[in-house]
Amino acid sequence: MKQDNYKLGMFDVVMLVISLVIGMGIFRAPATVALRSGDETLFYLAWITGGVFALAGALTFAEVGRRMPVTGAYYRVFAHAYHPVVAFAVNTIILASNAASAAGVAIIGAEYIAGWLPGVHTSITATVMIIALYGLNMLGLRVSTQVQNVFIGIKVLMLVCIISALAFIEPAAGTVASSIVHTQGAWESFGLALIAVSFTFGGYQSTINFGGEIKDSARTMPIAIMIGVAVITAIYLLANMAYVHVLGFDTLANSSSIAAMVVEKMFGPQGGVILSGVLVISVFGYVNVAMLSNPRVINAMSEDGVLPRKLSTNASSSGVQQGSLLAFTALSILSVYLGESFETILNYTIFIDAIGLAVGAAAIYRLGTERIKLRNHIAAAIFIGSCAFTSLNIFMFDTKAAILGVLFFGGIIALGVIMLRNGKRNQSA
Repeated sequence: MKQDNYKLGMFDVVMLVISLVIGMGIFRAPATVALRSGDETLFYLAWITGGVFALAGALTFAEVGRRMPVTGAYYRVFAHAYHPVVAFAVNTIILASNAASAAGVAIIGAEYIAGWLPGVHTSITATVMIIALYGLNMLGLRVSTQVQNVFIGIKVLMLVCIISALAFIEPAAGTVASSIVHTQGAWESFGLALIAVSFTFGGYQSTINFGGEIKDSARTMPIAIMIGVAVITAIYLLANMAYVHVLGFDTLANSSSIAAMVVEKMFGPQGGVILSGVLVISVFGYVNVAMLSNPRVINAMSEDGVLPRKLSTNASSSGVQQGSLLAFTALSILSVYLGESFETILNYTIFIDAIGLAVGAAAIYRLGTERIKLRNHIAAAIFIGSCAFTSLNIFMFDTKAAILGVLFFGGIIALGVIMLRNGKRNQSA
């Protein structure tokens, strides 16, 4: 059979950026941000600040990707700019986190359709979802990205529907935040709210993993990342305005199913059914884009010898990175059954993840001798500063997580040294 040499175009990459960022968070996180901020002004300030940080990060990682347009670049950038062991440690934590996130989202999807499958445990349903998407990705990049475009298109339409409530639903009556019990100061409230906001914007940096599979990557990828993050920022701000408009700030801060509440106000009881269907599709989209991005990192690590080289095997007919895709699928399924104990371990990776993003952005100064433009200097400074701010907040408000995160990272570094030595030994044997 003919090798699948499909290359991603501008539209494909923009949709990938949106898929990598917009997960389930925007349907739930605004309630957390409202509760943590305790004030409508701080609430909007946190979202606007998060959008500015994301745009700065997008500009920085777009430049990093332009300078190193290769498949699995999120590993290759760290390995080239710093050291393969550093790249192994950062990417291992990210892979574990992403696999756990994919498993968690798959379980959420299984819970939504549990009523349709009486007697079937949600873990089994989640496993079947993951295996089905593994099969989809085995068909090749062309098929999996085209299906992904449909998934994210439906999710964006739902967000547009929520945003349209600004025009079609009367604003909620009542006070803004008078009933919210809030003991933190303004700075702490803003910092905690911004942490929640920042994680809803994360993911766009993984677009650089597709650098070797994009048409005219050096030109297309930076433009696509910037367009994607700009669209996401606009959607997030408008969606949050809609939540406050329809529910009122008080109700928003003390609710969980905020998207369902808005949709039901627009469409009545059947709105909940519509939203459930869209959220299940969102689950498939989130897990699918995780399977598109993460195996490319595993493949790069395998080719460098810090992971077993068998993981870099490709399917001859479709060009799929078969070994790495199977490895990430297995890790995701394992995460389904490890449950809370695994998630507890991952709570301590957040601190290191923020530092890893800052170090990744700083790689712009270590990739080649090409002159860096002023706007890239400014963007890198803003983004690296935002990562430092997030790490500082975590250290101040959850010191245990920060310390255990550093210890966990140290353990992964030691494992990376062993894996790299073994890889070199096997290569020379």
